[in-house]
Amino acid sequence: MNQLFERLFRVTKVFSKTKKKVLYGLLFFILIVLFVGVFKYSESPSFCGLCHNMREYVDSWKTSSHNKVACLNCHRNPGVLNHLQGKWVDFHLALTYLMVGKGFKKLHYEIDDGNCLQKGCHKKDDLKGDMIFKNVSFPHGRHLGELRRGMNLRCTSCHAQLVQGLHLTVHETNCFICHFYRAGPRGEEECISCAVGGCTSCHVEPKGDIKVKGWNFNHRKYIARGVACEKCHINVIRGDGHVPEGKCGECHNEPAVLRTKYTSLFMHKEHVTDHKIECSKCHTPLQHEIGPILTFTRSPTICDKCHSKEMHLGPRELYRGSGGIGVPDSPSLMFTTNVDCIACHRKGEVSQAALHTTKYTEKAIGETCVDCHGEGYDETLKHWKTLLSKAENETNLRIFNVQKTLYEFEKTRGGSADFKKAQTLLNEARHNYSFVLLGRGVHNIEYAFKLFNATNNKAEQAMAVLDKNYKPKEFKTEMTCMTLCHVGAERRTVPFNDIKYSHETHVVGKGLKCSDCHSSRENHGKTFRKNCADCHHGKGIKKVKCDDCHAFVKKLVQGKGGIGVKERPSNKLDVVECIDCHRGALAKKKDTFDAIKKRCIECHDQSYGEMLARWKSTSEGLLKKVSPKIDKVREEIGRIELRGGHTFVYRKLFGEAEFNFNLVKRGNGVHNLEYAEELIEVANHRLDQAIKQLSRKR
Repeated sequence: MNQLFERLFRVTKVFSKTKKKVLYGLLFFILIVLFVGVFKYSESPSFCGLCHNMREYVDSWKTSSHNKVACLNCHRNPGVLNHLQGKWVDFHLALTYLMVGKGFKKLHYEIDDGNCLQKGCHKKDDLKGDMIFKNVSFPHGRHLGELRRGMNLRCTSCHAQLVQGLHLTVHETNCFICHFYRAGPRGEEECISCAVGGCTSCHVEPKGDIKVKGWNFNHRKYIARGVACEKCHINVIRGDGHVPEGKCGECHNEPAVLRTKYTSLFMHKEHVTDHKIECSKCHTPLQHEIGPILTFTRSPTICDKCHSKEMHLGPRELYRGSGGIGVPDSPSLMFTTNVDCIACHRKGEVSQAALHTTKYTEKAIGETCVDCHGEGYDETLKHWKTLLSKAENETNLRIFNVQKTLYEFEKTRGGSADFKKAQTLLNEARHNYSFVLLGRGVHNIEYAFKLFNATNNKAEQAMAVLDKNYKPKEFKTEMTCMTLCHVGAERRTVPFNDIKYSHETHVVGKGLKCSDCHSSRENHGKTFRKNCADCHHGKGIKKVKCDDCHAFVKKLVQGKGGIGVKERPSNKLDVVECIDCHRGALAKKKDTFDAIKKRCIECHDQSYGEMLARWKSTSEGLLKKVSPKIDKVREEIGRIELRGGHTFVYRKLFGEAEFNFNLVKRGNGVHNLEYAEELIEVANHRLDQAIKQLSRKR
């Protein structure tokens, strides 16, 4: 029996030892599983979001395009050692927070470019070519592959968490600081609207007409003359992007660091290239947009540095077209298009009166007219001054006569109602007259003459009050196109539809008026043909070539001039003459389609008449295909511009499509149907691209 108990005791003892080992092993296994689970959970977004400092970052990540990418895929450099090193740092931070209750005050994590370009993410090939960002053509290659203002940029230099709720979204704040901060030719000096790389490094040439305060404006001829963007677009920068004093102390507290003066190159290498510090952390905001029309309630910033705010008050008010008595406000056209003082007053010479002042001469300002408007416009300023000088002398003499009469009238009836009324009229006349003199009438020539007219009329009314037998005259100076702007245009030869048009032949020789060929002022800038056939058809048909006027037909027949298509001349080129089909021109009559169709049959056979009808139907169908799209894109672009948005990218596509469309429409597709079909195909493709991009804008 004893042996039996001893055997049972030994079995029980062995089983207890085995059970402990199993239990210990099971506990160890559970600990390993828990450790692995906690380790993996600590790398999940939900764990990151447990900290209140991280919640807004995690929330923005959830709504971003990276919401399927784990946090540590970006926030850890690739490799096992880097991963473990990062976990060790995180463990220390977490342990410090749990034991001491203190953690990091500001969240800052640097993402290396290698993380973005690791396998399964972005590729270097993705960086080739230009990207469209807010209507701006952006090349990754030039920003990451080359030094930018002495700095090596990183992916996160632009793709930063600048706006809460937008995870790694590009924000233009850094773009503006980099492109505009101290970008002038002298670096440290302020330069209004100067930009690194110039405007065209981001913006493409605007195509077609745009509306500016109800006026049509086309950039093409100004760009062709080399007129700089900043000549007109003055008010496009707000803020200066400076670094406030004491800014370093927000991050650094070491006395040695704060006392040392560092170069700009060193600071940007340390903060931008070596570490991801957003520009806006140090620099004040700098905004870039087409601002509102300058009100001139104060002088421009660049003038304020030297002059008081009352300086040049007269010219500024006259330029605004406001301040006259009895005359409606009438701002200068250049004022409405945002042209600032320095666009014209930018050339000077040392004054003889004082060593440290500048004096702007008539010649220098006249040259600026030519720079923007072309040859001959320097004479406009001289012409205006001549007209104003004559008007000033005549008006001054009239005021003097009224003043002399009023002085004699005061001796006998000084306190009468007529005296007070005449005195009031004279004072108002003096105000308007002095306003023009102080404001220098050339700053707003039209408004100046309106003020002179009001001055003379008030002087005449005052004379009529003082002398009952006096019959007042009404003054209304006629301001014609050639008085206001187009001085000497009657003798100029200008381009029109790729031809040279002689104003002297038509205006001086034939007595045509501006309105015979040009649209009214409310729709300024349009030119149209009117009664041309009276001289150029019939007996005068040999005076000029047909293609001198019908340039679009010439281009279509030659198969040249289209955008995005190869040359394809018509098989009728140099074989069929214009008058072979358009015989009505010999009799000053407009040919009907049936008359032209009849001539096809006369020269060929009945099938050619039917062929012409098919060509006409096909050509009209091509135009109908894209016409609604042109209207749609034009309307959408206009809507964006009314909201103050940029439309340069859309206008480029629209302008190319509209050019091809007009070539087919004005050249009449039947003159070269194969070429017309190719032109419309390209136009249709450009419009589809524009519509697609505009849909994203919404």
